[in-house]
Amino acid sequence: MTAPGDPAGQAAADKPVLLELTTLRFAAAVAVLLGHFNHYIGLPILLGRAISGGWGVSFFFVLSGFILCYRYWDDFAGGVRGGAYRNYFVARVARVYPSYVMALVLITMLYVVMDLSRPGFAGFPPNPVTSWLANLLALQTFAPSYETQQFWNAPGWSISTEFAFYALCPFILAAIARGCRTGRSLAIVFLASLAFGIVAHGVVLYLVRIRGWDEGHWQYLVSARNIVWRLPQFITGIVFARLLMGGHLPWLAKAGARNALLLAGLVGVLVMNVAPVPTETRFDAALRQLRVDFLYMIPFGLVVVAAAAGRTFASPVLRHPAGVFLGEISYAVYIYHWIAWMMLAFAARLGTPVTPLAAWGTMAAVLAASALSYLAFERPARAWIRRRFSGP
Repeated sequence: MTAPGDPAGQAAADKPVLLELTTLRFAAAVAVLLGHFNHYIGLPILLGRAISGGWGVSFFFVLSGFILCYRYWDDFAGGVRGGAYRNYFVARVARVYPSYVMALVLITMLYVVMDLSRPGFAGFPPNPVTSWLANLLALQTFAPSYETQQFWNAPGWSISTEFAFYALCPFILAAIARGCRTGRSLAIVFLASLAFGIVAHGVVLYLVRIRGWDEGHWQYLVSARNIVWRLPQFITGIVFARLLMGGHLPWLAKAGARNALLLAGLVGVLVMNVAPVPTETRFDAALRQLRVDFLYMIPFGLVVVAAAAGRTFASPVLRHPAGVFLGEISYAVYIYHWIAWMMLAFAARLGTPVTPLAAWGTMAAVLAASALSYLAFERPARAWIRRRFSGP
């Protein structure tokens, strides 16, 4: 979701692109893609856990905090000024909003066609206009409503949350610049954000377990998909960026240290991916949600900082032009893939068997369409918005 290579001011423009992180975005997008399409392709259970799932979104949020800090620290460390903030925010809107709106329009058209063909199939919410407008304005992260948050282009909730992070990020950077000048203070910020996440998780558990609030709605939908719940992941990315950029991790100058840290992060992600997802008891369910929404940010932080610090054993793959291009189109893959998934769901509803081959072919089509959209629509729209709305 965050794109290395999107300058707002001159300071950001002078920063070299971290190609490894660009390619890693594609891995996260594919994890989400496979997680949704696994209903049709039926990966073996262990393999499915290892390479697919919603954990890709958690990686996006950690990566977003890291990249925004890396690119815009010099713009906002001395304070948030109107002109710099405007150019920064225009750049962020230009990066994600055109394809976001296009995906919303396309899936709305699909729902209309489906509903005309099979009345009631789309199941429009009781508040279709207001919920659609909330999605158009990317405000659904603040809506405690399934219909508003999830009905339209379901993955769009994360873009709404990301927009909220965009709005806050310069102020967070300025605050860290004022109060966190040592590695120890940055570690305290990280631990505080982790503690905040655990407390937020505990509050929701109290509401659903003790107070009787609807668990499916509040714990697994509303809470898990809003800026408050996901803020620790974003903060983690910022902290790891400052630890690296501020010279607090000098040992990462050694290739062996970078390789060890990257390997530790990847192993940590893999272990959490393949670990059984507990569901039998309330305590197990609580641990599951804690892992999914918070604990992933630790190994993700290790992966990002190791890859950004210099060449590693993975660099030949992560820096390859093909991998970097896939990383560039990863946002389009993420924001458009739900349209293709709904098309398969509609075909199944009409009685057409959806074979694994058809599902794989559909995913390949998503990749091709995403590449075309990136080249013919996303990049030109991004450039136009910057020219039109950026200030001096």
